[in-house]
Amino acid sequence: RRSPSPIPPVARFDGPHCRISGFVAHGTSILAMPCSTKADSAFPVFDTMTLALSLCAHPNGQKTWSRPVSASVAGKLYMMVGSMVCALGAPPRRCGVLDEGTPRSWTVGAAPLESARIVSYAAHPDGRTLFVSGGESSFCLDTESESLGWTCQGKWVMPFKGQAYYDGELDAWVGLCRYKGGVGYLCSCDVPPAVAAATGGGGMPAWKLGKDKLFSPYNENERHLGAILLHLGNSDYCLIESLVHKDDCLSYVHGNPDWPFERCRVQRRRVFYMTRFGLKYDKNGELRTTRLRARSYGVTEGHVFNEIHSNPVAFWM
Repeated sequence: RRSPSPIPPVARFDGPHCRISGFVAHGTSILAMPCSTKADSAFPVFDTMTLALSLCAHPNGQKTWSRPVSASVAGKLYMMVGSMVCALGAPPRRCGVLDEGTPRSWTVGAAPLESARIVSYAAHPDGRTLFVSGGESSFCLDTESESLGWTCQGKWVMPFKGQAYYDGELDAWVGLCRYKGGVGYLCSCDVPPAVAAATGGGGMPAWKLGKDKLFSPYNENERHLGAILLHLGNSDYCLIESLVHKDDCLSYVHGNPDWPFERCRVQRRRVFYMTRFGLKYDKNGELRTTRLRARSYGVTEGHVFNEIHSNPVAFWM
């Protein structure tokens, strides 16, 4: 006699794609925030420790097309969405016990610039200060300030593209270089002192370009879609590059392939290259990679929304 099938351990809920691109890791949780004004009033949060699935309201109750820029500082999640900066509080407790019936709340303040204009950001090693750069200026936020107020650091911009990380062994921020001629390389930048950050002003910190090229940008490799850098702790890093599958590289429908919305009109497969490595300064003071290990992973099926946001989504928890 055939035994009945066991109850599946996972429940699946179907819903519209909504172009979910705001995946954020915070603590042990993963937040999936859609960038669509047609999204539901709350978005899912998955706790990788307890395997619990909960809902979190949008910041200030507003849904937006803007892709969030987020960073975890001092145990809180700070998210810049549109013209707002929002801090997600800790899970509410009652008598020392987690209160599952009360939703988590956001504290909302004004951001120094639109989130779409932010080109780089990094947490300060003091554990409480967040730096962001965009336009022609850099700003810092003291997360222990209840007002969520920002201080302008001057007319300079960090040399990174996206998130940079503090490396204690190098005593510097490390990230992907955003300057022309430096795309595909890492760079390191001195960290401004937190005292100077609180008073505002100051010039751009010294920085240097790495010697080793890690990937080729689109103008050198038409398969390249995007890349992201992860900090694994100490001086260990992982670079994840997203490329079009070699057999799908020329499968454009029409239009200019240099425009991302023209490049996403067809379902194209992706290949992800993951390179794990260490960093050090050599005897000449140059930033060099060490212990390189690389693997590739292919996605078997394409998706029509694959390349709306070409950078891969990844995080280290």
